[in-house]
Amino acid sequence: MSVKQIFLCGILCLAPAGLLQAEPMRDVVSMVNKLRAENGLHALNVSPQLEKAADLHASDMARRGVLTHTGSNGSTPAKRAKRAGYKFCTVAENVAAGQLSSAEVMQAWANSPGHRKNMLKPKARDIAVVRGPNNNWVMMLAAKRGTC
Repeated sequence: MSVKQIFLCGILCLAPAGLLQAEPMRDVVSMVNKLRAENGLHALNVSPQLEKAADLHASDMARRGVLTHTGSNGSTPAKRAKRAGYKFCTVAENVAAGQLSSAEVMQAWANSPGHRKNMLKPKARDIAVVRGPNNNWVMMLAAKRGTC
C-alpha cells in the first residue's frame, strides 16, 4: 500500500458511514437553496422526519432494483411522510438512480421540469435528501400543516 492509500484509508475506513453519506446530502440541500434564492424563494430546512421517510424509500428501491414513487407496500410519498411523523399540508418527492455525486443528481433534477418544479415549490419549508444503496437518491420537500 502506498502512503497515499494508507492515508485515505485512515480517513475513510475509520469514519462512520453516516458521516460519509452526510456530505452529499448537505451539498444537495445547499444547491437547492441556491436555486430557490435565484428564483426569489426562501431557503428550506432539513427535516429529520423527512430524512427517515426518504431513507426508508431509498433502501426499499435499492432492495427491489426499481426507481419509483411507490413503495413495496404501496406507500406514496405522503404516506411515508405521515408514517415518519411529519404532519404536512404539502409534500413532494424527487427520486433518481445512478448519479455518483451531489452535482450529478442536482443537475439531473434541475434539468427535469417536474423535479425542478418540486424544488421550486413556494409552499415548501422543509427538505430531506438521502443517497441510499446503489446510488438511489430520494429528495422530499414539504411544509408542515399550518404553514401553507
